Parts: sequence; structure tokens; C-alpha cells
Amino acid sequence: MSNDITLQSKCDSCGEIAHEPFIECVECDTNLCTACFASGQEVGSHKNDHKYAVRRNDFPLFDNCNWSAKEECKLLSALSTYGYGNWEEISKSVHTRSKLECQEHYKKYYIENVQYKELKLLPETEQSLFPKPLIPYLYSTETCTNPPRNNNADQHLAGYNAYRSEFELSYDHNAESIFNIEDSYSDEDDEEEEECMNSLKVSLVSSLNTRLKERRRRYKIIQNHGLIMPNKLISWLQKYDSTLTRQKCERLLSFMQFMTGMQFDAFMESISLEHELMQRLSRLSEYRRNGIRTLYAAKLYKQLKKENDLVVKEQKHATNVMSKKYDSQSPVKNALLFGKNNQLLKYKRTSMPLEIVDLPGFNRLTEAEKVLCSNLRLVPENYLEIKQQLITQNSKMGFLRLLDARRIVKIDVNKTRKIYDYLLYEGFISKPQ
Repeated sequence: MSNDITLQSKCDSCGEIAHEPFIECVECDTNLCTACFASGQEVGSHKNDHKYAVRRNDFPLFDNCNWSAKEECKLLSALSTYGYGNWEEISKSVHTRSKLECQEHYKKYYIENVQYKELKLLPETEQSLFPKPLIPYLYSTETCTNPPRNNNADQHLAGYNAYRSEFELSYDHNAESIFNIEDSYSDEDDEEEEECMNSLKVSLVSSLNTRLKERRRRYKIIQNHGLIMPNKLISWLQKYDSTLTRQKCERLLSFMQFMTGMQFDAFMESISLEHELMQRLSRLSEYRRNGIRTLYAAKLYKQLKKENDLVVKEQKHATNVMSKKYDSQSPVKNALLFGKNNQLLKYKRTSMPLEIVDLPGFNRLTEAEKVLCSNLRLVPENYLEIKQQLITQNSKMGFLRLLDARRIVKIDVNKTRKIYDYLLYEGFISKPQ
């Protein structure tokens, strides 16, 4: 039926083009226009008493659709000619439909909701219904299997010696030492002792096989994930510095043993995307708190805030310069700045708060912790690690002293004191009784 609609049939009697609707003989496959059929024309073996069928294309092809079959044929013909996506030219071929109507109609009845099995050109699979983004390998698997031998940094290749294509120091390299046992039984030992010795040897062989399998499994993971090429691995981890920290990425590397290379790349990309979305949500929340409702206003706010911070920094620098000049020329200030021994007293310069909105871990902070990290110029991820260390130490001992906190946290003592006071005030840690 689709061929009859698509092609322009000719009348076998008069030779003119048989416009729809036309008559088709079911018994001898003869086409007649309506005028010849009405006059009872007979051509060759065709008789006017044969069974016939009326062929037309002004009917809807799909249910609940106002497109005629003729328009469907024009749409499909234009798609085969101009290609998918060129809706401007396709709409010109259809004539009766706009560009948007052609696009929406094809998407609805030929892609999303196909009503006839004959129109399903591609089978529905799990990949077609739920497509997963493919992330290519960041290294060549052939190079991982047999890396180049002109690399001098053998000690950094996970213990891999490229010159000999083997590992210099094998995993569990003392596995074979379990056979270093001596037979302490004499010839007079009975059969029971000999059977016990044989069972022991079988157990040792089984234990060795288990350890060798584990060694082989680890080598396979190292090669499949490109861990014998440290430069590639480091450059791959650096792409996540803006979302995931290096320390967190190194912790996630242990999950390589449960996934293939492609699965682990997708796993890392999904976690990075999650952190990126959380950072964006944090920025949008900040904009909302400042009364911003549109993206244009947010862009303008960000630009003005950057310019304002630059102006404040310049003003602060100019104020410090003028203050130093005044202090150097004022005798009263000199008396305050210098002690009895005429030694200069040091005053600590105050620094501007740190912008931590886009930094990793910002979304896990409370409002008070955000202010604390900003004033201390401390990265949220580092603050969370310090907080976890202090809380863990407090759980072990039942209390935590400031001296122990300073011993655990290797940062400025004043920052440690403020973090300690905050955790103490919030009830995360407690002082010794």
C-alpha cells in the first residue's frame, strides 16, 4: 500500500497519470483512473467485472492525528532527500505544514510513539531506551599491556620494570617462602604422621595458589586501568581538582578492582558532576539570599562583586600605605609602636575573608562554619578533615585539650584555637573535667 501511495501510477487505459483516488484491479493488477473505470474500459486480460480496490491517500495514517497519508509520504520523501534535521527544506516540500510541525510530528509518531511495527527501523534495546554516556579511555590499552622500554622512571611505575616487561617487586613477594619447611620426621614415623605431613603440603599448595591468584588479580587491575603510567594517571586526576580533591580521588582508586575501566571513568565523572551541581546550587542559594531572581542579575552581581572586592583591596592597600607613612612621621605613634628598648612592636595584619562558595565541601558546611572558614581563609574540605580528626580524638579520650588539638592539627595555632573554641561551643568536643 505504501508503494501505491508513494509512486504516481498511470492509467493502463488512457495512459494519463491516475490521481488519487484511482482504481486498482485486485485480480490482474491493472490501474485505472476514475473516468476510465466509470466508462467500463477493459484493457488486455482485464474485464470490467473483476474485483477492484479504491486507492487514495487523503486518510489519516495514525490514530488521533490530522496528518493525511499524502503528507506523511511527502515528509518521509523529504527526509530521505534532505536528511534529518533540515526541517526548513522539509517543510517546503510538505507545503501544508510548518517547520516546527514537521519536527514535532516526526518526533512523536516515528521516534517516541511508533504505532506500527513496520515503522520501527531500529530495535529497542536497553541502550536505546536508557542511553549511557560513553567516556573514552584516557590511555591506550596496548601501551598498558606492554609499555615502552625507554622510560627511566621504573621505580614510579607501580614497581614495573619496563626494560624486562615485568614487576621489579612482586605483590606478596614472600608467598613462595611458605615451602621453606623441613621434614623433621624420621624413617620410623608411622603412616598417620606421614598422612598429616601430606595434608600439610596440600594446604600449603592451596595457600600458595590463593596468594598467586591475588597477585595476578592485582596485576590485571594495574594494567587494565593504566596504573603503570603515572604521568597519565596524575593528569587524569588533575581534571577533578576543581570538584573533587586529590585526597578523595586517591581514596576512590581502590574501587577500580570492582569495575572495568569504562565503568570507573563513568563512576568518577558522575561523582564529579554531583559535586559540580552542588556547587552550582550553593551559588544559586547565595544569589537567592541576596534577592537575585534572574540569571542576568546573577551574572551582573558576580561581576560587580568582583569589581567591589578589587576596589576594597586597593583601598585597604592605600590605607595601609598612608598609615605607615603617618606612623613613621608621628612622634606619638612612634612612642606607641616602640617599647622601652626602642624595639619595634609587631602588629599582625588582618586579611580579607576568603571566597569559598565554589570550593569543594562548601555545601556540607553550616552557616556558622561558612563564616568561620571564610574568616580563617580555610578551604572547606580541609576544615571538614580537621573537624573529623578532632572529633575522633575526642571520642577516643573522652575529652580534648587545646594542646592536643594543636599537636594533631598542623596549621596556625590561632586558627586551631578558633576551630577548637567553635567545636567546643557547638558541643562536638568537650574539655577535661
